[in-house]
Amino acid sequence: MQAIVFANRPGHALAPLTDRTCVALLPVVGKPVVVHTVESLAAAGVRDALVVVGPHADAVEALLGDGTRWGVRIEYALTRDGEAPDAIAAQLRQRLSGELLIVRGDVLRSALIGDFLERAVTVAGPSVAATVGGVAAGVRLVRRDAPAALGLPGDPESAPGWCDAAPGVEMPRAALNLLDSLAAYHAANLAAAAGRFPGLILPGRLCAPGVTIGRQTRVARDALIGRPLFIGSHCEVKAGAELLGDVVLSEDVVVDRGATLRGAVVLPQTYVGAGVDVSDAIVWAGDLIDIRSGVTTRVTDAFLLGALGVDSLAVPLSGIVHRALGALLLVLSVPLWPLLLLASLAADMRRPFRRVRLIGNRSRPGVDGQRERLVFTGIESATAVPVLRHLPKLFAVLRGDLHVVGVRPLTPELAAARREAWERLRDEAPAGLFGPAQIELAADAPDEERTIAEVFYARTRSLTVDLRLLARGCAALCSGRAWIGARLRSAAA
Repeated sequence: MQAIVFANRPGHALAPLTDRTCVALLPVVGKPVVVHTVESLAAAGVRDALVVVGPHADAVEALLGDGTRWGVRIEYALTRDGEAPDAIAAQLRQRLSGELLIVRGDVLRSALIGDFLERAVTVAGPSVAATVGGVAAGVRLVRRDAPAALGLPGDPESAPGWCDAAPGVEMPRAALNLLDSLAAYHAANLAAAAGRFPGLILPGRLCAPGVTIGRQTRVARDALIGRPLFIGSHCEVKAGAELLGDVVLSEDVVVDRGATLRGAVVLPQTYVGAGVDVSDAIVWAGDLIDIRSGVTTRVTDAFLLGALGVDSLAVPLSGIVHRALGALLLVLSVPLWPLLLLASLAADMRRPFRRVRLIGNRSRPGVDGQRERLVFTGIESATAVPVLRHLPKLFAVLRGDLHVVGVRPLTPELAAARREAWERLRDEAPAGLFGPAQIELAADAPDEERTIAEVFYARTRSLTVDLRLLARGCAALCSGRAWIGARLRSAAA
């Protein structure tokens, strides 16, 4: 059986949330909506899916990849915004064969697909649709001998396009939310956190009845007042904050002392400041959306509400440019390599070079929807001379694991040992050879001072800053060559 998963709805009714993403990528209890759909397919034993994408197609593909994580083989088909279902069907028909399962991946439902397929066997006809409370659930089985017209589902924000004329199979124990308004999206998060979507997999562990907490999250015990509560990964809720119930925090959220939340859905990389009261609202960075009135307020004071992250697309220098610069530096550093060998042997005759596992810049989508940086193996010299010690990492730049300019690459152990949310802000910048900690601070500077410098760099990056660090790094390379040559000449004399 082949599944067609629709993840192409722009979701104009959910603006301003969909000003920066599409409905399929909006998080519900810590996972993008389309991930919940793929997990439901995998649980039902469906192993082949064609995902129909439109706006933000690259982001959907980067998130789902080839489906290996779920044991589902995923391919993609691109459509235009507003394209009619019949036109989409004509485009897809040549890629389809056999029995089909058509699923909207941008609505939230219980994990009902397996139960629906068992019930659909008893219903005659070329196609059978699932309904929940008499409403089409965006799941339809099209049988092998069905007519040529697939009758694909339209946008659930448009009632005529969503109506399903196929015979329906009512799913009495299932839950459904079409995510067709901001209020519906808010309600879906709170209902999922309360366990009212059977079969939905919440990322994290159940710490107490009605309280789910994600990995690498720190929560003050006195903050857990009401129920239900869902707190995603890499969050921090400080002592003195109050979570009064019906609260969903996505990943990378910081709630400061004295903040009070009730009926609140806080989306990724958001800071809720000290003393702020959020009630019956959605918060994303500086946007506060009051669900009762539908009014969106842009809060400009970052000490009240603000973004912890930056747009990952706003990269001052591209990866291709960094590889080219790495190749150029490798050529320019040729005179240093004999000196590198001599200095390394002098430092440690038995082990002049060592392998070290570091977190680089290449990444893959994590199960929780966040990008996860990959670990690579680099080479370091045994010498204490900074210019020479990290020279072999130029090969990691050529592979794309590092940039020429960026923060220090950390070992997985050091990265996991960080406990404060502010320390992870440095990860907004790429890992590289030349950066503020490597170029502007003394070699014996405390680690906390290095981290502060890197956090400041990550939040104020620009092309000018990167070019300045690059120039200083090249200057250090040249001066290092002269310094080492002078030392060798002195030793020979």
